[in-house]
Amino acid sequence: MVERRMVNNMGSIVLELQNEIVSSNCDVVNILRKAHLIASKLKLNDFDQWIQHELNGYPDPESCPEYRKVRGSLKAFNPYRGWIPTSIQDNEVEKKICERKLVNSISEIISLCQSSGNVLISEFSGEQLALFDKMFDSPLPMMYALHIPTTAVKDIEEKVKNTILEWTLKLESEGIVGENMIFSETEKESAVNIPQTVNNYYGNTSVINSPSDNVQIVSGSENTVTFSYDKVKDVVDAVEKSISESDLSKEDIETATELLADIKLKIEEEKKPHILKSALVGLKDFLINTGANVAAGLIQAKMQGLF
Repeated sequence: MVERRMVNNMGSIVLELQNEIVSSNCDVVNILRKAHLIASKLKLNDFDQWIQHELNGYPDPESCPEYRKVRGSLKAFNPYRGWIPTSIQDNEVEKKICERKLVNSISEIISLCQSSGNVLISEFSGEQLALFDKMFDSPLPMMYALHIPTTAVKDIEEKVKNTILEWTLKLESEGIVGENMIFSETEKESAVNIPQTVNNYYGNTSVINSPSDNVQIVSGSENTVTFSYDKVKDVVDAVEKSISESDLSKEDIETATELLADIKLKIEEEKKPHILKSALVGLKDFLINTGANVAAGLIQAKMQGLF
């Protein structure tokens, strides 16, 4: 049985990291560095390797996790009309051309998203361009590029945050908190029970911007995202259960219950996704202020990818 201890949040590097992840101004590079410090001290080498790949970039697409796979649209450049869409009849060929894993460091990905507006443009080699000319029977050499919605790329950052959050929650559940940035021998021994495979934390993932069934389609400029009211309800149910098991004051529980009831009503009325997202963020901020980090972490971890 894991020994439980009363820990000052600010004296625990693990709990301090949790607070940073769920804050509204979370710096993903900073939390990765802090996670690297924790993993290194606990000798969690496999997990630490993933952290360093996120910080420094992956050596090749094969070593990238599935959440780094994105999907774009192949477009050709017309001197008179600008970028125009192409049509690829073979689904397998389209998949090979339009899906790719991004090997860039997380800081490069963030920088690209901030400087590229709604779309990232990924270029092809000269050999690939010649193949496209043959594929589309183009009478003249054309320029082709893959247009990837920045929303798809930004989701990589959120998956990284969620992975670290779930990892810290697992550490905390095993009594591993690192008071004053020091881990006891007992904590180091307990760390061997912590899963180091990254997909244990971010869970199943689909290719961002791919179509799926049983969801509402919400169109935007340059991209299409999917939205499911049932999945939002699942988030609310999980948070409600976590709050009921917390040690919040009666007054805070009443306030949280009112906020949850308001969100449930919005789900029933099928309010627009951005309204539901705003309500969940408001609930998360309230829970952080009350010290309910686990419930707030659930919102942070589960709501990403829904909006």
